[in-house]
Amino acid sequence: MGRVLITGALGQLGTVLAKTLHRSKKHYVLATDIRVSNEKFPYDFAQVDVLDYAQMEYLVISHKIDCIYHLVATLSAKGEQDPFLAWNLNMQSFQHIAKLAIAHNINRVFWPSSIAAYGEDKNANFAPQNADMNPSTIYGVSKLAGEKLMNYYYLKYGLDIRSIRLPGVLSLDEPGGGTTDYVVEMVHAARNGQPYTCFLAPDTELPMIYINDMVNAVMQLMSAPHISLHRAYAYNVMGFSLTPQALADALYKKGYSFPLDYAPDYRQKIAASWPRTLDDSLAKAAWGWSPQYDLESCLSDMLA
Repeated sequence: MGRVLITGALGQLGTVLAKTLHRSKKHYVLATDIRVSNEKFPYDFAQVDVLDYAQMEYLVISHKIDCIYHLVATLSAKGEQDPFLAWNLNMQSFQHIAKLAIAHNINRVFWPSSIAAYGEDKNANFAPQNADMNPSTIYGVSKLAGEKLMNYYYLKYGLDIRSIRLPGVLSLDEPGGGTTDYVVEMVHAARNGQPYTCFLAPDTELPMIYINDMVNAVMQLMSAPHISLHRAYAYNVMGFSLTPQALADALYKKGYSFPLDYAPDYRQKIAASWPRTLDDSLAKAAWGWSPQYDLESCLSDMLA
């Protein structure tokens, strides 16, 4: 049985991933977060700051951890409010996890990158796996730096860090400060029949993926034999592309009536720097990635 530690386990991806790993009965799961939770989890939980190296090392040793899912990050929109704080959290936590993994022979690490690593001057349509990247947000800069460090630590120490470039991840969890949060906000407004003002323009197209597909992608990648993987790639994956107006039309078609208008803010510039679609053929070839949800099935599941 693998012994897994998850950082940022109370976040959007961490919550579902911890439950999925626990249900598989193949893993001991230690979920961690800087936030306190009163929820009764079926797995172990520890409140800890990932920037506290000594405490993280204690958990790794005392729980005999051999695999880490490092999900802590300040996201795109929130990161622009304090880029220095965002850089410190995103990169120092990455360095702590890498150092722990090297020092304590951690077999495998998962760390999510992001489509924010791309830049607005490159590859807006069908962004390739490999491209010259010029991110325009501190979130994107930190993710690109992490991708470079992945490759460096693999070459220098043989550290097996695996990564996926996250597109917009859709679920009904509370928004976490990302540029695609409008999806969750609009779905909640539709369910409650409340007016919604979208912070992106109606035709802003971005790649998306449903949370169930995202977790399946992570599980597939982490269980793939290392020999089949291309070295230290942050793989592109996506489910479908979406605009705010397409989402609204889909909700109206399902019978939800709510007033909608648009007032693009600073997040519009962030969205404009991201690809509209992604080439995820490398993930499909390397470890069998295949999305199961389109917009229709995603919304049906979210609204059920």
